[in-house]
Amino acid sequence: MNTPTRSQLQHIGSLITYHTGTGETCLGSLMHFAGHGVYDPKFGRVDVTPEEANAHNKALDLAMIEGMDVNCQVGQGAYAYYVSGRVSTFNGTLIADAPQVRITGETAHTITFNRKGKVYRGRLSEEGEAFNFRRVK
Repeated sequence: MNTPTRSQLQHIGSLITYHTGTGETCLGSLMHFAGHGVYDPKFGRVDVTPEEANAHNKALDLAMIEGMDVNCQVGQGAYAYYVSGRVSTFNGTLIADAPQVRITGETAHTITFNRKGKVYRGRLSEEGEAFNFRRVK
């Protein structure tokens, strides 16, 4: 799919979505680069303002965390970021921190974290802060 035009974007000012032909999906985490515009990880530059991107990112984080708290079943997961003992979304919204976050293994760097009575596990990389995780309990 080509980058959606502004007229194809819906719910601007909240969780920004677009039609795919088979349904509706939302943009990813948006990044604003001063003087260059707002960028989506799939489409590149998108025609939204920095303020609209901030509103979208907040709504996206809330949806992700609500999904973890309400709908995430064992075996399902997503991605997060680990920095200084904290697990957070791309935009920095806290998912879990000490003592709910544990790192084990000298070389494997397994990360386990608890949230709302659910247990999630993933593997940290030496190459960056991002990691994938799955619910294990």
